[in-house]
Amino acid sequence: MAREELNFLEFMQSFRRGELLREADDRMSEVLAAIQETGNSGEVTVKLPFKVNKAGQIECIPQVTAKKPKRELGAGIYFLNDDARLTRRDPNQQDWVDEFETRRDRAAE
Repeated sequence: MAREELNFLEFMQSFRRGELLREADDRMSEVLAAIQETGNSGEVTVKLPFKVNKAGQIECIPQVTAKKPKRELGAGIYFLNDDARLTRRDPNQQDWVDEFETRRDRAAE
C-alpha cells in the first residue's frame, strides 16, 4: 500500500507538478546573477500560507519573492554657488594658474 502523506520536500516537489520549485529556482538564479554583478546581498523567500477552505480542505497558494541587490551609483560631490545652483567647482576656492599652460600660450604666440 502506497504512503499518502507528504513530507515537506515531497510537498515542494509535487506542488503543481514542480511549478513551485521551478519558480523558486528561477528567482534564485536571478538573485545570484545580481549578487555576482553587484557584490551585494539578496534573498529569495518562499511563503507557504495554508488555510482551511469552506469544504474543510487545506489550501495553499505559495508566494515566491526575490530581493535582488541593486548596483549603487556612488556619491557625487557638488557645491552650491551664490545663486543656490549646483556646481562642481568650489566657489570658496581660488583658481590657481597653471604655469605650464601660461608658458605654452606665450610660446604659441
